[in-house]
Amino acid sequence: MVVNIYRNPFILALWAPAYLMVGTVAITNDFLMGALYIMATLGLLGAYVTEFPIVSGLYPNELVHKTAVSSLMGIVLGLVLFGVKLMITGAEEGADSSPVSPGGAFFMTWMAMSLPAYCLMVYLVHGLNKRDLEEEHRIRMEKKKNRKGGGPPIMDRDSF
Repeated sequence: MVVNIYRNPFILALWAPAYLMVGTVAITNDFLMGALYIMATLGLLGAYVTEFPIVSGLYPNELVHKTAVSSLMGIVLGLVLFGVKLMITGAEEGADSSPVSPGGAFFMTWMAMSLPAYCLMVYLVHGLNKRDLEEEHRIRMEKKKNRKGGGPPIMDRDSF
């Protein structure tokens, strides 16, 4: 049995922590940058749903989708952990005498988001490797070609 290193789920799952590294920079710097990062991630999901090719090839587009899904799950879990931390320690409004350095906060934020995202990405890529993407794409294109219209009954897709 030949193992393809380019389809190994444990190696490909490293895309999620790499993508979340950029997200950690955005989230720890400014709330607006964090919101823009989340919107860009949702844009990647929207491009996948509308079958807009982000990169060339079916497999890389699927990987982009899996990375976006895993990253959003990591962000949500990171926010939940942040909320639990605030409930336990309480929100301090006083001086900024935090025992955690900015680098430590960056690392903890990245790890809280990356660990669950990596695990989910391994699972999703493992399932992706079992699929026949070319056959699925052929079936989708056939269905798209056989669809008539998209508007009022008098209107045809090609012309009036």
